Amino acid sequence: MILLATVVLTPMIFGACAGGGGGSVRDALEAGWDEARRDADGRILALLELGGYEEVIWIADSLEATGGTDPRLKGQKAEALWRTGSMDEAVVLFEESLLADYAVCETHLNFAVLLLETGKTGRALTELNEAKMFCGPENTPVISRNLAVVRIKKGEEEAALAAVDEGLDYAPGDSYLLGLKGMLVAEANPVFAETLFVRSERAGGMSPDFLYQLGLLMLRSNQPSRAVKSFEEALAADPADREIRYNYAEALARSKRTEEAGTVLREMLDEQYEEKAAKRLARLVFRKGDYGEALVLFRTLPETPENLDRVAMCLHRLSRTDEAIEIQRGVVDQRPAWPTGLINLAVMLASTGELDESEILLVKALELDPENVTATVNIESLRKARSESGL
Repeated sequence: MILLATVVLTPMIFGACAGGGGGSVRDALEAGWDEARRDADGRILALLELGGYEEVIWIADSLEATGGTDPRLKGQKAEALWRTGSMDEAVVLFEESLLADYAVCETHLNFAVLLLETGKTGRALTELNEAKMFCGPENTPVISRNLAVVRIKKGEEEAALAAVDEGLDYAPGDSYLLGLKGMLVAEANPVFAETLFVRSERAGGMSPDFLYQLGLLMLRSNQPSRAVKSFEEALAADPADREIRYNYAEALARSKRTEEAGTVLREMLDEQYEEKAAKRLARLVFRKGDYGEALVLFRTLPETPENLDRVAMCLHRLSRTDEAIEIQRGVVDQRPAWPTGLINLAVMLASTGELDESEILLVKALELDPENVTATVNIESLRKARSESGL
């Protein structure tokens, strides 16, 4: 029997952003502020902790109107602006704060997290290293989390693990650091990673974004069932996030939960057409043998050789082989050195009795890729069939 080559999924990528840093009233006292300014600082810290960012901005504006601004206040207002989405204003204020007083711990730390969120990992790394110089030991865990995140984004996983271990030296029970270490050692030591994940879950406090990033790493390390759990928890916080939903469907599919994966992808496409979701659903239903639905979906995609190859294979499986051969010849013309295209054209031709051309194509596929198992099995099957039939 002639076999069909399959297409390998592209690897996932991942990144994360851990939380910011806190301030210290001791800094306010050492600054020589009057009682009103110290009271305002205490209120600002409480509001930042509780998410009262608009009120922080109002307090900062009021103090500035009376000439009461200072580097610490600029940094606090910058954090509030950032948290309310005013990124450009926040960046300017963070930089002004650091120019006025470079030794403010939380300004470096919060600025670093903003930079991480906007993809400026190199600058974020600089700010985090500066934060290590000016922050006390109580801030080491959060600095370590973010340093690990930066290193992960840069593909420097050994350095990320070193940052995590440094943070765990100060805070052995930190749930984020335990989870990050589990992520980083999962592939090399899955049993140890399992222990770390359990400890992390029991410690609590894992954010939806962290859970999403954890899910991506589980996919990358071929643990889709664990990824499903992480994505489900992340989706509980933001059910409409399409990126999480797509990767949730991917994890379900790779966990052999095909029907559930298809349901998620169809719901996404019903809401809004998206090429990535259509392509994943098309491949999913093709593998299930739903060639009619797969054909409709593949025909919505750009006419690349890879997509046209799938269109042709759908037509072939629907017994529309003449149409399939015409399309597949076009695929081979566009990509003559692609073994999969050659093999699939050979499959179609063999089914119509064109055994000579089929064998020529399989031989060419093996010349291009001598280790191609599908081509090897196909040519052996073809030659055996020809021998038994005397052709």
